[in-house]
Amino acid sequence: MQIRFKSYGDLGRDITKNFVKFSGDWDLVVGIPRSGMVPAYMIALALNVNCTDISSWVNNYPLKKGMTRGLRNEISSPWEAKKVLIVDDSIMSGNSLKSEVEALPEWLSDRASTLAVYSSKPFRKDVDIILEFLPHPRAFEWNIFHHKVISRSCVSLEGMIRNGDLNSNKADLSFRYIPSGVIDTIVSCQNESSRHEVENLLASSGISYRELIMADSETNVKEFDSLIKFKVDKFKASPAEMFIEGDSDQARLICQEAKKPVFCLNDNCIYNPGDKLGTRFIKNKVKYLVWKVVNGKSRKPGFFSLIIFKIK
Repeated sequence: MQIRFKSYGDLGRDITKNFVKFSGDWDLVVGIPRSGMVPAYMIALALNVNCTDISSWVNNYPLKKGMTRGLRNEISSPWEAKKVLIVDDSIMSGNSLKSEVEALPEWLSDRASTLAVYSSKPFRKDVDIILEFLPHPRAFEWNIFHHKVISRSCVSLEGMIRNGDLNSNKADLSFRYIPSGVIDTIVSCQNESSRHEVENLLASSGISYRELIMADSETNVKEFDSLIKFKVDKFKASPAEMFIEGDSDQARLICQEAKKPVFCLNDNCIYNPGDKLGTRFIKNKVKYLVWKVVNGKSRKPGFFSLIIFKIK
């Protein structure tokens, strides 16, 4: 299995290269909180128009802007906008975006078009503009610790620590991220004898998990090879689909040995095992090929009528 990953940098590049798809005489860009606000602001800056969230648009809260640049369309309140672009970062089933639009007063929804940066389907009728086709499984930098994928992940406890040392005063420790959901498995190099301390640390930090695995007296985690074997064995034995690791060298080796995806916090990327020609892989390759052809510069008039595309 391979997980496609998009960082903030990827998001910016994908918006920039697809500018022609959303360029136009927009008066206002409206973001879907929370994850839709980042691309909404990027797109609004590219268009040089105001940006607000959907609640502020509906309630007509005054628009604000900085003092350093003038806007293409100077408006002071959202309801002045006659042409509005509603933006979300991604669309899968389409239900979330649909519910947001359906909740709008008709006179506002009539002014709006919708855009999703990433779509799980290459062609769809429930959104007006999609910038990139990104099939599942996928993960984004801005929500990887707040996505349901965390419930299918094995996480290195040491990799999550922002500062401090598990071997010293645990009260001084802090974590890079506090996941919103329940982690499937946490793996720690701490000895089993300190389980009570580690459990208290996780509980006080608001980190929930299904299983906590710690090193026993026979595991020499101070030696690199033994440490990798310890993590790989626990990852392979767990139902987790992805491992989250802080160290780059360890992340690459865990991926190589476990043959499962590993997200590296330091590198901010996902290491995937070699491609496997399974059903999902083949379908996604076909979908992506059609997407590239249709969206390429060589697209011919009437090409859509030639496509018969029925892969679910």
